[in-house]
Amino acid sequence: MNCFSTFYLTSRFPVLHGCFVICCLLLSLGRGLSAEETEVPYFLVNGQSASVDQLPLKSVDASIDIVGTIAQVELVQTYANVGSEAIEAVYVFPGSTRSAVHALSMRVGDRVVEAEIQEKAQARRTYEAAKQEGRTTSLLEQQRPNVFKMNLANIFPGDVVEVSLKYTEWVRREKSEYSFELPLVVGPRFEEGDAAEAWVENPHLLDREAEKVSYGVRARILSSVSIEKAFCPSHEVEMSFLDSRTAELRLEGDASTVGNRDLRLQYQVSGDAVKSGVWVSESGGERYFMASLEPPTGVKRERIPREYFFVIDVSGSMHGFPLDTAKKMMEALVARLDDTDRFNVLLFSGESKVYSPTSVPATVENLLDAISFIYETRGSGGTRLLQALNRVYETPRDPAFSRNIVVLTDGYVTVEDRVFDLIRSRLDEANVFACGIGSAPNRFLIEGMAKVGQGMPFFVGEPRESSRVADRFSEYVSEPVLTRLDVVFSDMEVSEVEPLALPDLLAERPVLIFGKYTGHLAGEVVLSGRSGDSEYVAATRLSEAVNLAGSRSLEYVWARERIRRLSDYNGLWPSEDRRTEITRLGLKHSLLTKYTSFVAVDKVVRNVETGGRLQQVKQPIPSPKGMHPTMGGGSVPVTPEPEMWALMGLVLVAITWILIRRGC
Repeated sequence: MNCFSTFYLTSRFPVLHGCFVICCLLLSLGRGLSAEETEVPYFLVNGQSASVDQLPLKSVDASIDIVGTIAQVELVQTYANVGSEAIEAVYVFPGSTRSAVHALSMRVGDRVVEAEIQEKAQARRTYEAAKQEGRTTSLLEQQRPNVFKMNLANIFPGDVVEVSLKYTEWVRREKSEYSFELPLVVGPRFEEGDAAEAWVENPHLLDREAEKVSYGVRARILSSVSIEKAFCPSHEVEMSFLDSRTAELRLEGDASTVGNRDLRLQYQVSGDAVKSGVWVSESGGERYFMASLEPPTGVKRERIPREYFFVIDVSGSMHGFPLDTAKKMMEALVARLDDTDRFNVLLFSGESKVYSPTSVPATVENLLDAISFIYETRGSGGTRLLQALNRVYETPRDPAFSRNIVVLTDGYVTVEDRVFDLIRSRLDEANVFACGIGSAPNRFLIEGMAKVGQGMPFFVGEPRESSRVADRFSEYVSEPVLTRLDVVFSDMEVSEVEPLALPDLLAERPVLIFGKYTGHLAGEVVLSGRSGDSEYVAATRLSEAVNLAGSRSLEYVWARERIRRLSDYNGLWPSEDRRTEITRLGLKHSLLTKYTSFVAVDKVVRNVETGGRLQQVKQPIPSPKGMHPTMGGGSVPVTPEPEMWALMGLVLVAITWILIRRGC
């Protein structure tokens, strides 16, 4: 039927005309929107052939061993091809911002292949050559310090391939509570700018597919002192105590019960057992140390006038549960303001809206009005964080008040480096605190904003946690600042110490120092500083250092800390100098970095007929818990799900029936 015939029929029969117009409109929804207008992740779509396995990842298993302040993690991904065509699997998955990924291996049948660390471009060439030759090969690349991409080529029908990666990280502590996070899902990202990144355009699992990917986690905590409490606020787990110093966690499920949010493990040791300590080890002919030094407690607090500028993400990815959490958090925060404080609120998505042209006093009337202002909004649109921060910095401020910017967001953006550079360039105007909202926030952004802004990161996974985290924030900003910090090692030669300089910090948080040493362990390490008019000096004897004999943990965490300083949050060094040094560190210490990758190649040539021509399958990942899949922030093409087409069809039928009943 040609266009004229279609027009003629729909003109003669109005009901057909109405249906024709509606059909055109519905079709336009699926293909007429620009990438910027849709701003959602795309979904699992059937491949070119039913013979292609669209879900090659079958399981993810994590084994975690925490000894003292060091965590060793092994992550095993099992891929299987139940289709009838050879495939290449691409899987984007999260990692910790502190993880030092130091090993990768691949099991094909009864063969185990240990991966090599290579310069990133060379590793890609090695992988592509092996793919062309018909060898099973895997490539692990870093997209962000907390986002990795696995490519696995030549998975033949009936194959089961296991890929295992290992990493080390130090465990965070505040007071007597330790916190460990195992990231399990990558949230969608909103592209704020022109440069699109391929990893952002990753498909997300439909709910009905989630049970096809299984997850298992086993964690063991070995403490040198009694563990008072161990718990997992993110998941329902089996927690058992083997003895007073050993706790074990077990968790099993699928992508809808386990893999759709980060696992958070927290534990407390006896309060009087927390003290300064030094750990040492030797590997690769070099000696490494890590010192955890305790600042003073009970120092007098001083109250200074403060201005708080709350910046709240109300974009599409925050719609529903995350935004409800942010609102509860804001309620808790403003309730803790002093009547001498001033405040303002900015809501941002694709555009931004400010509560007041200038900050206002924290009176009860103003606070209630601001809460109403916040509760009137609902999540929609993109996540233009840079635009929002620029508007905050341009808002006039009273020089008599110390400005603190508090950002509440899930962090689903791709402009982390530009955000860090902006905050760093305006550091004389405000400190920046960042609060990650939701079940799987972008910790690289949240931790990075706080680090360069000389603030503190906070995380709220559930509305019920808001009060506790708000209390912690209130304590943090009111605690005294230790300034002029210095660390001296007496009678021991140290070198390549990280960090290069100690920033001012708030009390009751340990000072972590990493480095190398030569000679014998002798003398003391002395921490000194000032708080107000008082001086503080504390010494720890090096003869009491714990020797981690046979472990490369300290080598890995030292190198990772140096890379963090050079790469993760630092945009000031000339890029070529940074690239050269980071590449050198990655190759020397066998670490995954921005410029080094792991590649494993099976020696057996299994099929040369494919010639590298494989069906590429992007493994879909779960949407973060609490975030509706269609409310993500990535700017990629969208095809309506089958459920959406069914709903559109029902609407069309209903309208047609109404038109017929009316005699149209």
